Amino acid sequence: MRHALILCILVFGCAPTGLPPGGRQVTPVSRQGGISAAPPEAPQLKRLPNGHYRVRKPWTVALDGRVWHVQAGYTSNGMTAPSFIKSSLGDGVEYKETWSAVFHDWLFTQPGISRSEADRMFYDLMIAYGVSSEKAKLMYTTVSTYSLTKSNR
Repeated sequence: MRHALILCILVFGCAPTGLPPGGRQVTPVSRQGGISAAPPEAPQLKRLPNGHYRVRKPWTVALDGRVWHVQAGYTSNGMTAPSFIKSSLGDGVEYKETWSAVFHDWLFTQPGISRSEADRMFYDLMIAYGVSSEKAKLMYTTVSTYSLTKSNR
């Protein structure tokens, strides 16, 4: 059922538009007026034989005034979707979408982080990495819809 819901959203575009709850805009990484905004640190990931990812070296993510430290050795399945969908969205160690998905999964291991907060930070991180706002909105909506099928923390 969950995979069918995600597939419907991705393939048929039955996802609502708009920003995540709170309506916050995150400034994309760019050069404006000579000031450069540094993107968050890129992780060093290893793709495992089962398609999951392992963080190879400690990874620091600075986002919205908070600093997060993902430990080396953390493993994640990355995006939860059929392989043909994942490959069309950017699935691999070199893709910002995968980086954001791994961070999103890691957030679930952190005390006090709700699914909705993790989903919002997934969106924010994609924007900070320079993923297009349209793609970030689509992926955020898909993840937050999937979260509706899970119990809240």
